[in-house]
Amino acid sequence: MHIGYFSSIIGTTGGPAIFDKRAIEAIAKLDRSNNYTVYGLTADAVRDVRIGNSNFTKQTIKPSGKWLGIAFGLTLELQRRPVDVLHATLVPPPVVPGKFILTMSCWSQFAQPEVYPPLIRWRLQFLLNRGIRQASAFFCYTAYLKERLIEEYSIPEERVFITPAGLGDEMRVQDPSEVQGYLEREGITGPYILFIGTLTRRKNVHRLLRAYQLLREESGLPHKLVLVGESGYYSQEIFRTMDKLKLANDVILAGRRPHEALPYFYNGADLFVFPTISEGFGLPPLEAMACGTPVVASQVTSVPEVVGDAAVYFDPRKPVDMADAIEKVLSNDSVRAELIARGLKRARRFTWERTARDMVSAYEAVYKYLI
Repeated sequence: MHIGYFSSIIGTTGGPAIFDKRAIEAIAKLDRSNNYTVYGLTADAVRDVRIGNSNFTKQTIKPSGKWLGIAFGLTLELQRRPVDVLHATLVPPPVVPGKFILTMSCWSQFAQPEVYPPLIRWRLQFLLNRGIRQASAFFCYTAYLKERLIEEYSIPEERVFITPAGLGDEMRVQDPSEVQGYLEREGITGPYILFIGTLTRRKNVHRLLRAYQLLREESGLPHKLVLVGESGYYSQEIFRTMDKLKLANDVILAGRRPHEALPYFYNGADLFVFPTISEGFGLPPLEAMACGTPVVASQVTSVPEVVGDAAVYFDPRKPVDMADAIEKVLSNDSVRAELIARGLKRARRFTWERTARDMVSAYEAVYKYLI
């Protein structure tokens, strides 16, 4: 079987991009029988995927670039050199010659469209609506996404496969002196609360800032708030909220950091907060757990399914509820210790080897029974 893997986001940052890169690399270690072609929109994107197997080929789509590559490049490439099964992640091209699998990584473009700018919203909804109606089968990160897909589009259950993300070996408890040394070089000293993710409206950072300000005012919280991530859609709302609440001296904007640096931030934090409004999976809380950091998280969409009993939950639309969850963990050593133990146990369930096995099994099922 010849499988084509197309990702428009390989080489970028964020959860779906990490998933695609790590999943491909894990499949390469596992599957020596099937042949694979990995398609990327630029040469740098496919170069970022580290595979050397003879049964894997990396192909830059031409015409390259995001718009032309998605609209025309992959379609032309598949017409010239067809594959048995095409797997398109995030968004499919408008026209796919033949059968294909589509990954559903998020549902916010349908359930919470207000978190996207109008043009981005329209593009995502158009491509996904078209792709969902054309796809032969689906990979979903979580049961939450599978349920939404079946309910909203009447997709037969046997065409939908759950393929959760995994965690890399770099996400682990690290030597405290190494962590402290790294953080001091970054100018971070003293206790802090951590958020990692793109600074967008969907991630709900503006309400996290309000919850943090409540804690500063009511309990004299000594912690800084460290935000690791690049600016995104509507990030100006976050900066305006910071200014309004006069938090410039208390919030550290660490910006985008390479993936290999994130374990230092997780390990050094007293608490990780995941205030998202909507999530298809949500890697950061699992990464925090693997690093021995307690987690408080939104009780929405897929988050409880992924995090399980290893977090204190809150209503993400209520800053007071968020502040109470944060204080509950920071002020109670027994709660903190219990969350750390549960988190380490929970994180061990998610490996890229398991992800690869699930995906290869699904490819074979799709090829045998559905195409």
